[in-house]
Amino acid sequence: MSAIDRFRLDGRRVVVTGAAGGIGRAACAHLAALGAHVLAADRDQGVSAVAEEIRAAGGRADWIAFDVSDPDAVNAAQGEAVARFGPVDGLFANAGMSYEKPGAEHTDEEWRRVMRINLDGVYWTIRAFARGMLEAGRGSVVATASIAGVKAVRPELHVGYDVSKAGVAHMCRVLGVEWARRGVRVNAVGPGYTDTVMLAEVGIQQPAVMARWMDDQPIGRLVEPAEIASAVGFLLSDAASGITSQILMVDGGYSAA
Repeated sequence: MSAIDRFRLDGRRVVVTGAAGGIGRAACAHLAALGAHVLAADRDQGVSAVAEEIRAAGGRADWIAFDVSDPDAVNAAQGEAVARFGPVDGLFANAGMSYEKPGAEHTDEEWRRVMRINLDGVYWTIRAFARGMLEAGRGSVVATASIAGVKAVRPELHVGYDVSKAGVAHMCRVLGVEWARRGVRVNAVGPGYTDTVMLAEVGIQQPAVMARWMDDQPIGRLVEPAEIASAVGFLLSDAASGITSQILMVDGGYSAA
């Protein structure tokens, strides 16, 4: 295998959750360009558009709809994926949600909702799709953590989101060590402030917040979804064969500043 070929994902089946969002959509396109057969997943059938875009560009993609916050739905989706497409070789557990609210004003329902999607949902997804990889003795898992999972961000307030993403990062460390000798690598990416629709709305509605973010960003700009997608592709590939239990920050230096 050549040095370039180690970055390729030819013939591999990779599931991407949260595929309809900015980071997920970019990851699907990038992984397909690397040769993967992408299974784009999100909570409703709107994710079919992601698969259609990839096929129109000459890549291989299909889609599946399920809710990561429902463990029964996750398990059913895993079974359907294997039945329809064959064994899964890689997973990008990317589905998640955010919101803003002061910590002392959290309701129990709001706390449980963010944990159920961002933390429980990531675990249930990894647990379901990694079983086949462990049986095969090979595979790679990447999950989406965040800069908010490694440092106290500002000026936004979303303690539930922050704690859930810290949990994802540590989950990947623990599972990566547990599964290392079984041939399955587990890592996380830590996106910084990323140029998505959600952040664009912040720039329009709260320009002072966006200005603060730009002041705190060493690179002086938002991270592009394609830059995160590149990190995901690397971690899923054989080029990262010696890397497990790590969080790769893609944040323009924010977490180091």
